[in-house]
Amino acid sequence: MSKVIDFPEGSGVNPWYELSKNKNAKFKDVKDIKDSYDYVVVGAGFGGVSAAFRLVENEPSATVALIDALPVGFFSSGRNAGFISYAQFAKPLVGRNTFTVEDQEYLLHLNKIGIDRIEKIRKEHNLDFEWRNDGFYKAVKNLNRIKDLDALDKFYDKLHVEHQVLGKEETAARLGTDFYEKSVYVENGTLNNPSEAIRGLALALPQNVDVFENTPVIEVRDGSAPAVVIANGKVIKTKKVILTVNAFIKAFGLGKITDPVAAIHSFGAMTRELTDEEFEPFKNLKPWGLVGTHPASCTVRLTPHRRIFVRTDIAFATHLNIAPNRKNKAVTLLRRAFDRRFTSLKDVNFEYVYGGLISFTGNTRSLFGEVAKNVYAGVTPDGSGVPKATVLGNYLADLIQNVDSKELDYIKRTYFPSYLPPEPFRTIGADIALAYKNFQAGIEV
Repeated sequence: MSKVIDFPEGSGVNPWYELSKNKNAKFKDVKDIKDSYDYVVVGAGFGGVSAAFRLVENEPSATVALIDALPVGFFSSGRNAGFISYAQFAKPLVGRNTFTVEDQEYLLHLNKIGIDRIEKIRKEHNLDFEWRNDGFYKAVKNLNRIKDLDALDKFYDKLHVEHQVLGKEETAARLGTDFYEKSVYVENGTLNNPSEAIRGLALALPQNVDVFENTPVIEVRDGSAPAVVIANGKVIKTKKVILTVNAFIKAFGLGKITDPVAAIHSFGAMTRELTDEEFEPFKNLKPWGLVGTHPASCTVRLTPHRRIFVRTDIAFATHLNIAPNRKNKAVTLLRRAFDRRFTSLKDVNFEYVYGGLISFTGNTRSLFGEVAKNVYAGVTPDGSGVPKATVLGNYLADLIQNVDSKELDYIKRTYFPSYLPPEPFRTIGADIALAYKNFQAGIEV
């Protein structure tokens, strides 16, 4: 494995991190990092935290270092829209979905395991972070796309997912906007501040797990005596390394095994707090979250703190970090999406605008397993990543500690991402595919 030369960078100002009630909580100082640990986990998102919890659950005396290049909750795990549901299936933006209905049924089972683990940790440690069981909506504006909702209704029926189909008036009454023509409300769904949630979970890790943020890893050494080298040059010896860095796994010099992993950039914005007058249409509503049926459509949330969040604008991530001026284009599209849905709030400014990274594979199947000798990795395959990341972290720990289960057996048999073409064909193909997706989505963007 070669030295890391590409490190994650934030784009814009992430509102979830800035508004997190545990933003200023402290983790271990890098000067206290030990010479060796039983296990080192690189990447302190939902996958990494899940892996760390499971490692010491399986082996209570184990020592674990959980290391992140940025503040915990600052990057991808803290930059999503804050939806968590076992029944949230993402249509692929690029590539194809190869899961059968039987696979989807088993994915529901796995997603539920991941969410239940978060719930268990939250309750056992009495953690105080935003975590609301409000469900979520799938909705359409374009009458031509109502067929998508009808298909989703039948799909949920087949999988026995509790849901309600709502017409235009009832949808408007629940959301405070008459933009949408029809919706499906899914009862099982959690809305959260993702950055606050992941920081809260990391703070609850046992004492034999040392968490280090703002600590870039510059090299991972595989082999019979694996080690991790951090930016100050310190070498940390370990028995096994787990990489939960999603698309940034490509920066670790693993060669062709990471070829099937790619990513897109997506952009979000959050308003300032609404005044009493501006909040009037929403004052009797509970906070809500909405995802369009089309993978390129706009995601919207009314937060518990009188703010409105929108996410739209997608671009293929030829380079994993976002160019500084790319956010300027996103602002225009985010503003258009907001103004279309909330016509009475056109004078309300965005307080935060930012970009994020969503990993994907060509067949919506995760990368999972040993990627070099004594080095293991998991990469989520689409934009509904929190349950999947939690599951990957959990079962990567089981894999390296030889804890067998039917779930791990299923993952080992089915989690193999498919081929993606090399550059420049990858970018050309992805750009064409994403442009077509945006065209298809139309007013839903």
